[in-house]
Amino acid sequence: MSFPDIETQMRHIMRGVEEIIHEEELRRMLTKSAQTGLPLRVKLGVDPTAADIHLGHMVTIRKLKHFQDMGHIAIFLIGDFTARIGDPTERSEARIRLTKEQVWEHAKNYENQVFKILDEKKTEVRNNGEWFDPMSFADCLDLAYRSTVARMLERNDFEKRFKEGSPISITEFLYPLMQGYDSVALKCHVELGGTDQKFNLLAGRDLQIQFGQEPQVVMMTPLIEGLDGSKKMSKTERNYIAVDDTPEDIFGKTMSIQDDLIVKYFTLLTDVDIDEVNRFGAALKEVDKHQEAGDPLHPMQIKKALARSIVAEYHDWSAARRGEDHFEKVVQRRELPSEMPLVQLAAMKYPAYELVAEIGQVSKAEARRLISQGGVKLDGIKIEAPSIEITLSVKEATVQIGKRKFYRVKTKD
Repeated sequence: MSFPDIETQMRHIMRGVEEIIHEEELRRMLTKSAQTGLPLRVKLGVDPTAADIHLGHMVTIRKLKHFQDMGHIAIFLIGDFTARIGDPTERSEARIRLTKEQVWEHAKNYENQVFKILDEKKTEVRNNGEWFDPMSFADCLDLAYRSTVARMLERNDFEKRFKEGSPISITEFLYPLMQGYDSVALKCHVELGGTDQKFNLLAGRDLQIQFGQEPQVVMMTPLIEGLDGSKKMSKTERNYIAVDDTPEDIFGKTMSIQDDLIVKYFTLLTDVDIDEVNRFGAALKEVDKHQEAGDPLHPMQIKKALARSIVAEYHDWSAARRGEDHFEKVVQRRELPSEMPLVQLAAMKYPAYELVAEIGQVSKAEARRLISQGGVKLDGIKIEAPSIEITLSVKEATVQIGKRKFYRVKTKD
């Protein structure tokens, strides 16, 4: 098998990488791969602890795609066994344990979402239950023997919890060893992860040496801030863009990010040529020179280019144009969208939060939050409090939930 030259591979693979251990080892592996015609085995492990994937997860998944683009084997490892323990990274307390059924329900969604960018036919999908489910207790003890309590307490989160007197379960201590053993079982050359995964990723190198394998290269990508501009993108913080969001939602949410994140999003979430990204970055530092609304280097136009690129990544360019049209009409010109989902409800009185929960298919708690933050309008008038009673009559009404979701509401016959 032939591969692109080493420098071409390195430029593509190293885009947006924050830390690598070690670059010279990767170059040596790529050189050997080119000489032998054997691709590298590159792993990304994901614990399916939630129902779907957001763009924060896609930073490392896209890095797996970069290796795949260069002709190497992309291994998407589903941590069906480790998800039942839960990764303790950056946790102040132990995770709630998931059942096997919950994990696999999530895993099905993950596969559907990652194959929006990975080539399914060229991806090796594995799950670590393959080797952990058959293990005996003696096998577990052998794995535990390969590290020490002192080594585990070097982790900042464990050290902090230990000093605070917060419980740390033995299974949490085992988690880094289990993630490391995944690399042994799969004979990985490279493992990918976020910078918060460094301790776990290095455990793989240590175990591979103990099992007589060449240690894997560890490649870490930065964590990406969410829509609030400060905290890591996550569902907990409600600051995320989901892979399965509509084109309109992805476009609109991307347009809401802070300007100082534009270059980072371009770099980590798109394949837009890096020279073009640098041109955008320079323009954003000289805003005074690009004040004309039609200037392609105006901050608004640059952000629209970013939003189009991200939508196209998970849908297509036609969907990106639809998302842009919707944004310009609904957000910029404050017009009603031409198409709105129709919701039919009984003609009666509803507490506002129950009405919003029913129309928007959200929880009652989420409906209360949206109303309290001024994010819900009925026929263009803001609903002031969650407990206000609203009477639905035979007349059709328009309900706006957030900036981008509009519904036609009619009473049933």
